[in-house]
Amino acid sequence: MAKDLTDLRARIAALDTEIVRLAAERFALVREVGETKRVQGLPVRSFTAEADVIARYRAAAKERGLPEGFAERLALQIIAGAVQLQEESLPGSRPAASRRITIVGGAGKMGRWLAGYFAGQGHEVTIQDPAGEVEGFPSQSNLEEAVRDAEIVVLATPLGSGRAVLQKVLALEPKGVVADIFSLKSHVMDLLRNAAAQGRPVTSLHPLYGPDVRTLSGRTLAVCDCGHAGATEEATALFQDTALTITLVPVERHDEIMQYVLGLSHLVSILFFTTLTESGVPFATLEPMASTTFHKQMRAAASVANESPQLYYEIQKLNRHSAELFERVRDSLAQIEQAVRANGSAPFTGIMNRGREYFPSVLPQELD
Repeated sequence: MAKDLTDLRARIAALDTEIVRLAAERFALVREVGETKRVQGLPVRSFTAEADVIARYRAAAKERGLPEGFAERLALQIIAGAVQLQEESLPGSRPAASRRITIVGGAGKMGRWLAGYFAGQGHEVTIQDPAGEVEGFPSQSNLEEAVRDAEIVVLATPLGSGRAVLQKVLALEPKGVVADIFSLKSHVMDLLRNAAAQGRPVTSLHPLYGPDVRTLSGRTLAVCDCGHAGATEEATALFQDTALTITLVPVERHDEIMQYVLGLSHLVSILFFTTLTESGVPFATLEPMASTTFHKQMRAAASVANESPQLYYEIQKLNRHSAELFERVRDSLAQIEQAVRANGSAPFTGIMNRGREYFPSVLPQELD
């Protein structure tokens, strides 16, 4: 017999009220945690603790037959609320290991993210950027003074102007560590290697995530040792007490790998939406008929289309391996076309089988 709809909705409403009550109880405990951090001089954010929360939610969801992705998104919302609560009411004290960090290009998106991250970890952050100031952080208009007073200088400038800015910073002979976060290294590799060879404390980082991340769980930081191990250790230490995956890679190999991780993945999305825009078929005609695969590719392509054209141009242009990538893409497309035009499916089946063998049986969890 069908159950009464009114009764079912009343039970759901009662559960909703209970969920809110439990959330309020949890936030009360969060306030106590924040107060304890303040007394002990600990930073507001603990990315390791956040990773533990996400893992706990995913495990509980799996045990109860709920989608783990849903549980992770719920955990991220709760974490964001907890962090905001602690930051607003209980600003973190600087720990003993606090460093003076200048972010050159700190008014950009990743510069702002780094400023918030470093400040949340208890460091003293100064912004140096002709483009403007960042609310909540001291600003230094003079590059020489900003660099001179810093223990660590992080370059977060646009990719295209990165070489010129790095040259200026190195010419000032800063005493502190100099680290860039450029997504490519081809255009600055000689500067970094030469400086390290002279005993200058330089290193190179690449956060493989954007400025909108809310947790570092499952994210990757590429660290490129340019020849000064001490500088690399100091810069890496800024991220070690987090849930980040820190991957060491020789600076010479960085862009070779990035031609696929960034260049190819971007290129596929650009090719996808360029083919659609040139087709003359409106999106409104395709969307109602969209398959699951089309929806996945559509989201990726739309995300790329809404990014900075200048940045994505520079990622293709400045990588010294780009010509090699384009040649391989042309060869692969020709191989696929030949397989489709062949008499019989064997060549195409071979391509599919090689693709299946390339990937592991269990892929890493998709990040939201």
